[in-house]
Amino acid sequence: MQSTYLLRRAIALLLLAGATNVAIAQDLKAPLPKDPKVIKGKLPNGLTYYIRPNQKPEKKVELRLAVNAGSILEDDAQQGLAHFLEHMNFNGTKNFKKNELVSYLQSIGVEFGADLNAYTGFDETVYILPVPTDKAGNLDKGFQIIEDWAHNALLTDKDIDDERGVVLEESRLGKGAEQRMMDKYLPEVLSGSRYASRLPIGKDDILKTFKYGTIRDFYNDWYRPDLQAVAVVGDIDSATAMKYINKHFAGLKNPSKSKNRFIPEVPARQKPSAMVLTDKEATNYRLQIIFPAQKAEEDKTLGDYRESIKDRLAQQIINRRLSDLSRGSNPPFAFAATGMDSWARGYENFLAMAVFGADGVDKALNAVTAELARVKQYGFNQSELDLAKKNTMSQMEKAYNERNTTESGTYVDEYIRNFLTEEAMPGIENEYAYHQQMVPGIQLAELNSLVKEWLSSANTFSLITGPSSESVKLPTNAELVAKVQAGLQQQVSPLEERVVASSLMDKKPVAGKVVSKQEEAGLGATTYTLSNGIKVTIKPTDFKTDEILLKGVKKGGTNSYGVADKYNAQYASSVASAMGVGNFTPTDLEKVVAGKNMRVSASLGEISNSVSGNSTVKDLETMLQLLHLRLTQPRVDKPLFDAFKQKQKAQLLFLSSNPQYAFMDTTYSVLFKNNPLANSPVPKPEHFEAINLERAMSIYQDELGTADGYHFFLAGNVDPQTALPLIETYIGSIPAAKKTVAFKDNGVRPISGTHTIKYKKGSEPQSMILALYTGEVPYTEDFHLKAQAVSEILNIKVVEELREKLGGIYGGGFDASIEKEPYANYTMALYLPCGPENVDKLLAAAKEEINTLKTKGPQAKDLDKVKSQWHEKHRTKMQENGYWLGQMEQILVWGKNKQNTLEYDKWIDKLTTSDIQQTAKTLFNGKNEFVSILYPEKS
Repeated sequence: MQSTYLLRRAIALLLLAGATNVAIAQDLKAPLPKDPKVIKGKLPNGLTYYIRPNQKPEKKVELRLAVNAGSILEDDAQQGLAHFLEHMNFNGTKNFKKNELVSYLQSIGVEFGADLNAYTGFDETVYILPVPTDKAGNLDKGFQIIEDWAHNALLTDKDIDDERGVVLEESRLGKGAEQRMMDKYLPEVLSGSRYASRLPIGKDDILKTFKYGTIRDFYNDWYRPDLQAVAVVGDIDSATAMKYINKHFAGLKNPSKSKNRFIPEVPARQKPSAMVLTDKEATNYRLQIIFPAQKAEEDKTLGDYRESIKDRLAQQIINRRLSDLSRGSNPPFAFAATGMDSWARGYENFLAMAVFGADGVDKALNAVTAELARVKQYGFNQSELDLAKKNTMSQMEKAYNERNTTESGTYVDEYIRNFLTEEAMPGIENEYAYHQQMVPGIQLAELNSLVKEWLSSANTFSLITGPSSESVKLPTNAELVAKVQAGLQQQVSPLEERVVASSLMDKKPVAGKVVSKQEEAGLGATTYTLSNGIKVTIKPTDFKTDEILLKGVKKGGTNSYGVADKYNAQYASSVASAMGVGNFTPTDLEKVVAGKNMRVSASLGEISNSVSGNSTVKDLETMLQLLHLRLTQPRVDKPLFDAFKQKQKAQLLFLSSNPQYAFMDTTYSVLFKNNPLANSPVPKPEHFEAINLERAMSIYQDELGTADGYHFFLAGNVDPQTALPLIETYIGSIPAAKKTVAFKDNGVRPISGTHTIKYKKGSEPQSMILALYTGEVPYTEDFHLKAQAVSEILNIKVVEELREKLGGIYGGGFDASIEKEPYANYTMALYLPCGPENVDKLLAAAKEEINTLKTKGPQAKDLDKVKSQWHEKHRTKMQENGYWLGQMEQILVWGKNKQNTLEYDKWIDKLTTSDIQQTAKTLFNGKNEFVSILYPEKS
């Protein structure tokens, strides 16, 4: 392996020397520097630390504890205990007894799951703790928590037994067709490596019965300072961070005899092999061609960094070719891609994969192998490399421009990767400079040599997975080996280049004019009315240096159409997107906007239609041009439309084989009394067969293509003086039909009364409870807020009672949906994945919490937790462009009370326990209760 790596570097230097001077080639041997803005060091006990002051967002510090130990280090009796230990760190430590840790963090605005979290992998366990620092003492307790995670877990017998059920429920959630097939193919993918037998979730029989000392042994062996890192990034000065690190971690000690932290090898595959696996609950067919694992070399020098740029350029080009094939008029697959996959630390596999329909195995296999053969035989075209370079530089430029407004979470994740895998962290200033220096000099011959190396081995592992079906003929294992080998060695012709225009528009449309202007008091925004009637509200911000967000909305939508047009309306925007704009197919469009950092999409909703976009500052005009084309010049292409339908139908053919999808489909059919106008949660092939191209495009243009009723919003680093002439040109020129736009109430209503349905499907012991409490009440914003508070308080109880006390669930909970339009209504949904043996117990426990809330009201401490979390979320969201985009729409289009946004903290502080109790009585009034339960077939 090492000789291949050295040869690759030598070839690269020789090729580079032919294109540049010798001095630059010598510089490539220089080591990559460390970002000077991050402090990295080690305590005497071996604990690594990272510190970076960063004020985005303000008054928040991101803390991480990384342990360089995961499931790969478990012995046979410990399988699953690295992950189990992660759970136990939330269930009792020296300074935070069981449930106290989560309860305390909720009280300061940290939400369990969304903010506070952790994960366990093969090689690492990482704990995630964002700490609001607006109150004294929060930071000190935050450091105490991560110290406790590092070495103060209590691991009492009772706490371990209490958590077994929760971890087993998490294990249950992962079971199904994909897991069953992966259990069979993973040993082959990993060439018999230890990794194949150490999936982090472990084995259920061990999780149920392991002895208490077994998990304590793992904790004592591997949770030690020389295998740990603490990262501190956020609104904190370096000296204070260092003080806390010393206070909480300098005293940690390593065992007198430390176990060796080994990294298993992945043996090289010695011959080609294949597996064809099917499962009756699988939903799609997938092909993977996996090349032998190679040692993954982390970037240590400038030359290494240049190699990594080449890797990304080459993958980008191959993936663009495959994407082009998937969007052509006769697509051989629904989706395909290549990349470097890393199952095991220190190794990577080049692989190609494709998702295809029931009748497309040979077509997909031939197309993927032909493209790999074409790349190996002929390499890339110069135009492809030029396009990839443009896109790469555009992305780097945006990251560089955002360097002073990058969130702390982005930095802290990078530092954890540095600790675990030695990923370089030179800093965006250096990375942007390296790209500017290196990318122009990367030659086509270098990339062609690189991909030949990736594809040089014949010892591939090929895999087909998919649904069991007597009507689908799949190859045998031996046949698949032969087909892949023949495909990779076939002689193909070079890629034919297609020349496209260099700009989106030949000429600009005739501009409209601003005819009036209005300041939006308190919002920091201004609304301009254009001559075609469109309103545009602009809110300049400094939240992100190089971000402009856009949304246009108008009333209308799919509810306005009857049964005959249901799917024409529902999928009109998807159909239009699949065919392109103006003279450009989707493939050509990507080429013409290469190097532009922007996107635009349009969609039809039930009661409104919208167009969304984002761009960098310099690409604002391109975004507005594309917006104009999407709305006024959708492209009609019958072959591409047929291809779109073909792909969608192929992907959906076996969707109902999945028990959860089938359950949801049946549930909603009963809930809405089989009303043909009700939206189905599960798309079906016949939905797409029902689409008529001409009618779908007519609906698209009626709903999206005229100026009538539009209100556009822009938020970000947008200068109105610069933007307004562009807005006048590209938005002001959208034609007006001078018609009134409005949404329609199509009369779809859920079933009334009390109903329970039981649905049986699936081979795994998995159940799902879906309870829906519905009703119609006059809409007020206060009621909306109170209903959300009810769901949040109930979710606190779900964690405390159903998860921690009963051990009956891993996730799930309540969710409130309150609608003003098209009619005033509410739905309170309870979702609980669980074991079939626990259905009755969990339903009873959930109803008990509902009844307690109705009869006694919430505990004041729980309402305070909800308020704290909302205060903290709001404080952060106030510095986000996306939040203001949504609030401006709600206020200026849908009539939300502006003061409830501007004085949000005061608004939620008015909530009382009595408010919550009364709202719970309204929501759970006993009139409309719909309970649907999924059981396995053999239950």
